[in-house]
Amino acid sequence: MSTPNPPGAADIELDTRRYELRRCGERIKLERLPMELLILMASTRGQLVTRADIVRGLWGTNAYRETDNSINTAIRKIRIALGEDPDHPRYLVTVKGKGYRLEGIRTVTEQTRVEAHPAAPIRVLVLPFENNSDDPTLDSFCAALADETSANIGMLDPQRILVIARTTAARYQRANKNISQIAHELDVDYVMEGSLMREGGRVRILAQLIRSFDQVQLLGCAHEPMGKGALDIQKEVGAALALEVSPALAEQQQHRLSRRLPIDPAAHDAYLRGRYYWTRRVHFDAGFAAHHSLSDEDFDRAHSYFETALELDPTYALGYVGMSNIFGATATHGFYPPSQRFPKARAAALRALELDPGLPEAHQALAGVHYFYDWDWRRAEAEFLAALRLNPSHAETSRLYARLLLVQGREVEGRAQFELAEKVDPLGFEGSRVFGLVQSGRYDEVIREYLTSGHGPRSPLIYQLLATAFEVRGHYEEAIDATIDALTRCNEFARAETIRTVWNSGGYDKVLEWYLQDLLARRRNRYTSPFLFAEIYARLDRPDEMFHWLEVALAERSPRMCELRTSAWFHRFRSMGRFRNIERQVGH
Repeated sequence: MSTPNPPGAADIELDTRRYELRRCGERIKLERLPMELLILMASTRGQLVTRADIVRGLWGTNAYRETDNSINTAIRKIRIALGEDPDHPRYLVTVKGKGYRLEGIRTVTEQTRVEAHPAAPIRVLVLPFENNSDDPTLDSFCAALADETSANIGMLDPQRILVIARTTAARYQRANKNISQIAHELDVDYVMEGSLMREGGRVRILAQLIRSFDQVQLLGCAHEPMGKGALDIQKEVGAALALEVSPALAEQQQHRLSRRLPIDPAAHDAYLRGRYYWTRRVHFDAGFAAHHSLSDEDFDRAHSYFETALELDPTYALGYVGMSNIFGATATHGFYPPSQRFPKARAAALRALELDPGLPEAHQALAGVHYFYDWDWRRAEAEFLAALRLNPSHAETSRLYARLLLVQGREVEGRAQFELAEKVDPLGFEGSRVFGLVQSGRYDEVIREYLTSGHGPRSPLIYQLLATAFEVRGHYEEAIDATIDALTRCNEFARAETIRTVWNSGGYDKVLEWYLQDLLARRRNRYTSPFLFAEIYARLDRPDEMFHWLEVALAERSPRMCELRTSAWFHRFRSMGRFRNIERQVGH
């Protein structure tokens, strides 16, 4: 038999991370079992690998199948892929009676890959956990468990692991698509899925981590009780993914998760439930929500759960992050005076950072205080960047940082941050991107995109922003329709019906006057942000009253004053000296 002319050793390389064998840069097809055997032998760096080593490495200690034929077949397929003669092997050497040795194949390591060019990060999708119990109250826990698992994975190695955002993952819940289809549509390398099951009086958490290209299950685990199991699953999934990237990372991530996760599993349970309600509410446009007095029930529920988490474990850093978020958001959405909430938001964020300086959510929470209350753009940006260095996959940080950049007039950088968030959250980004367009004053683009893309189901945020764009451009009937669509999607049916009735009886001027009377009546009974009055007087083109309330809002440090420059309602007044003076006091 003639010996083929094999390529030089440097021309064949094995990339263990990408699971690829290449000749002169071209990929060589190799089935799963031969590839895993090749990787196993390459890991020994030229040392002898016995058949017993192969059985343990590929099938574990409990090999219930006949393995000799499988090994022989895998060896034969490796040799075919390498193009060598088994009688005169150059790469895969047989040591008779002992085993095999791999020689002359260049293995691509993490170091050589970094020196050549940065590798593309692996992409991970954590699907929402299925609630297979008979308890519907566990739905929120399932959603939050997937969300928090995503955040934990995103912290493992921000440069090498990119986690697809929760909002995109949620689109695939009950989508009747298999892992292969989902992986193809989102171009992800790993998919995690899980479920909660009730067996008798106990609730068990099940999870599995799947490698997309070959459908291999890297991890399968089941835990009970529920609270402790949630912690264990996040640790085990993190360890499995980290080991896929590099063994050294697997050791590092154990230390990171030990700081991030609480001592008491019940505290983590409470935090996850609180996070569910926080996430469900915070994505609304704060101005629209405050103007229409949308319910703060979700904020209250989240607050209660975060408090419970800290009562159970006072050293739980994420619990303090949750409290900081709630304090800041309830002031920004107009439920409390900023002086009552933001000092508490600051204290909670600083406490979280004291407990864990490497927690990205804590840096984001402090950035929010600097942005909405201190109007300190430099310190806010520093904290946003710190959070993104720790976890570039945290889309909410990118979105809020983009708003800061737009306020500063750095539109190109702001769009880049929105694009970064879109890479992590390609399906759930729509509302945030439109928010950026509205902040940039690109109202026609918002309207044009809406009209050309059809009127299918959209999030409440889209309609909240469309109402603004339509009103600014004088399309008042469309603005009313968008407002009513937004309110009905927020279950505010009575208010939507009233606005429709007022519009039908007197047009848009009468609607604006009704808004003003509604604010005045509300102010007699509870706190109402002065910034809301400044906005409605601007919309009514009554500058004297508008400036009065802007001065009150300035003295109060109303949170949304930080975005005065990008607010749609004040554009016509920005050339006035009195308005520019207020902008300077805000820091513009």
